[in-house]
Amino acid sequence: MAAIKKESSFTNKQLETFNNNSKKGDCIFCSKATGFGVVKNRTSLSFFYRRTSSDSNRSRIVIGLAHKITIEKAVKIAKEMFSLDNAGNNPKDALRTSTKDNALRTVTVPDNDLSYLGNFYEQVYTPYVHKHKYGSALNNINLIKFEFGHLFRKKMSELTSQDIEDWQDKIEKRESNGKPLVYNTIKRKYDTLLGLLSIAIQLSNKPNGKYAGLLYESPFKVRALRGANNDQKREYEKKQKELDRLNRRIMEDSELSAIEKALFQFSRDTSEARTRSRQHTSRKHLPDLASHNFAHWILPFIYLCYYTGMRPNDVLDLRWEDFYNGKLTVTANKSRNYKEPIVIRQYISDQKRLFKYSCKEVLDLWQEDNGSPATGWVFPSDADRNKRLGRDGYKKSWATIQKLAGIQIHVYSFRHHFISYQLSIGSDKIAVAHLVGHKTTRMIDEHYSHHLPNKATDALNQM
Repeated sequence: MAAIKKESSFTNKQLETFNNNSKKGDCIFCSKATGFGVVKNRTSLSFFYRRTSSDSNRSRIVIGLAHKITIEKAVKIAKEMFSLDNAGNNPKDALRTSTKDNALRTVTVPDNDLSYLGNFYEQVYTPYVHKHKYGSALNNINLIKFEFGHLFRKKMSELTSQDIEDWQDKIEKRESNGKPLVYNTIKRKYDTLLGLLSIAIQLSNKPNGKYAGLLYESPFKVRALRGANNDQKREYEKKQKELDRLNRRIMEDSELSAIEKALFQFSRDTSEARTRSRQHTSRKHLPDLASHNFAHWILPFIYLCYYTGMRPNDVLDLRWEDFYNGKLTVTANKSRNYKEPIVIRQYISDQKRLFKYSCKEVLDLWQEDNGSPATGWVFPSDADRNKRLGRDGYKKSWATIQKLAGIQIHVYSFRHHFISYQLSIGSDKIAVAHLVGHKTTRMIDEHYSHHLPNKATDALNQM
């Protein structure tokens, strides 16, 4: 790459020469950015900032590995550190707000949105730990901020395994007393984040709790880090099963009844609001919802989430031509780019146990409301009926329905309920996997095994 002349005196060629001709511990400083330097590690280089304020020690703060961060980006962080240092603040704060994804730094995080890791950490996790005196977790409050503060501007549900892998790549290069960190030390640091997420999931899965529905499941598979032995892997598997029991559950009839009641109330409120709007001359053109079976699309949407067990985005992706001769045939969204996409095939049942309408009745009534189309989106956008609703289009209406129902639960929970209920009544797990868009039973074996009937015990009892 070209030299970064305006911000730093370093060039890529200079760093390459320094790396080839220096020994561990050697360092050079930038002549344009105060405190900005490069140090030789065992096999690589690291950018660092050396504190300059007179009231602090002159220890180095590592910015990042030279082969993973550009000179331009490193010098900008070093200058942020210099400004913080001169103002009497902690220069490490520049690292906590800097990420390899520059777009993330521009994200505006609403203060009241607890789905963001940083907001949950500050407003829920920290007070929760202090209130319950959660053992060693009191010491973990600062540790989480230091190790995972760069993820605070992401939603907890949007954290990925790649985030953890990138963090592990970085921390494995860190040294303590001249030696690389051992696996158990890295694991303890990782466990602090898992502990926070576990608390988020526990609070989220209390149907009537203040934080219900905030994080319905772990954003990434709870698994051992690289280098784990068999005992440590089993420990992580145990944690996964504990989390699975919390969020992959059968919903209670009382919850489902409350939700349906709230759906009807929401429909009535929507219809009455439209009637009031139509009283104004300028709004006479609006359709009269009082004559519709469903005054709002959220009703058939929720019914279909419940009856099909499909992912919410797959339900929003349905087209009328996907239904033919009493059957649904559709490609699972997640598999569209697979060499062999997964095709979901379901029979549209006319049976009902708890709700007012069966799956078939819901589709028939909603199709009637839309003029009985044979093709097109089942849930088209209000702005352009040639486009489907956005993947988050249901969230605002669903938030209102939850308040009317007096419970908080994620729409994805209907999928968990579908799978859990089918397994609990003895449905074949291969058939269930195919119904919900999985090619194998691996997902069921890993996450829903606690709902499977103990057929082995039943067989032994017959001896």
